[in-house]
Amino acid sequence: MHVEQGVVALAAAAAAAIGVACGQQPPNPPYPVASIAPSPPAQAVANVVAPPPNAQGDPACPGPTAWGRHPDGVGVLVSYWSGGTATVTVLVRTVTGNDRAQAALLERDELRLYEFPDVEPTAVREVILMTDTRRCFVLSDPATFG
Repeated sequence: MHVEQGVVALAAAAAAAIGVACGQQPPNPPYPVASIAPSPPAQAVANVVAPPPNAQGDPACPGPTAWGRHPDGVGVLVSYWSGGTATVTVLVRTVTGNDRAQAALLERDELRLYEFPDVEPTAVREVILMTDTRRCFVLSDPATFG
């Protein structure tokens, strides 16, 4: 038996045991293991490619940090989830050269929404996030441009 089939069989047995313990009867006859599609190989998950650094060599910001069109339709919104207490500065660089910046002292696990109502999303060239220990560029959220 392959490892994937063994894991699927173990999961099916555990689900059946939980169902019996909760007063449910397992399906009769049980679903064959071959009918359950195995999960994708771990190598497929490892092939996720990070974007290359920007022109200044800054990496892309990790996790839930993103920028996009403000939901109210006015300007740009940048979201950042802090990993620790730090002063976080967001710099919005525009194609016209009218760059905007905001800074805030954030506590650990604080979500901050930086609003730039006077910046049109089409004018944004790049968004940079800076702390005392890190500098990265913020990826845009394509869902906000739909």
